[in-house]
Amino acid sequence: MKNKPSDRELDSYLYAITHDLKSFSRAMRVIPDWIIEDIEQSHVSLPEEVTEHLSMLQHYARGMDKMLDGLTDLSRVGRLAHASEQIQLREALDLAWTEIGASPGFTADFSQVDATIMAPANDIQRLLQALLRNSVCHHDGNTGLVRAKARPDGDRIILDVMDDGPGIDPAYHDKVFDPLHTLLPKDDTGFSGLGLTVARKVMTTLGGEIAIVDGASANDRGCTIRCDLPTE
Repeated sequence: MKNKPSDRELDSYLYAITHDLKSFSRAMRVIPDWIIEDIEQSHVSLPEEVTEHLSMLQHYARGMDKMLDGLTDLSRVGRLAHASEQIQLREALDLAWTEIGASPGFTADFSQVDATIMAPANDIQRLLQALLRNSVCHHDGNTGLVRAKARPDGDRIILDVMDDGPGIDPAYHDKVFDPLHTLLPKDDTGFSGLGLTVARKVMTTLGGEIAIVDGASANDRGCTIRCDLPTE
């Protein structure tokens, strides 16, 4: 009987497949622009419904791009992790906040984070970016506050990432970590539903856990995601 492929082999297959599919989604995104340019140069006017259909094609291609990017990240966790090193957690959070490019209406407060962890730097960035992006992208306002705090717990560091958004119904606290699951339709939000899946996989490779706990603010608003990170 043939041996089943290992998780690492499956991740390699996933990476190869998503890499090839990206060329198709890129074509779906740019070819409509070429069509429009060619028609304009021919001095021909497109019917309004044709223009709408081309825009729809580009919209779905952008959604596919985001999904493929998420699957690529998922395939890289652990398999392409850097060697573990000492990481200043607050500096890593600052870098992740910069990388996600949050809108000016959102602010971050990491003043309660003073801890050093031992982990692969690239996987930690995937984790932190996923947590911070989740706090911002699922907020229901144009302004918001994202906070983090850390405390020691034996040979682990407990990290809480908190926001003042609408929160998550307890019925979905586990479901949101499943692949491709979003609380709102993907067509409306453009989310891939893979951010927290990537975060959970990072935590699994680090021998830790991740979970949604009580809200971060009053009036039943806010969400807190808790994970434990290694110090050794």
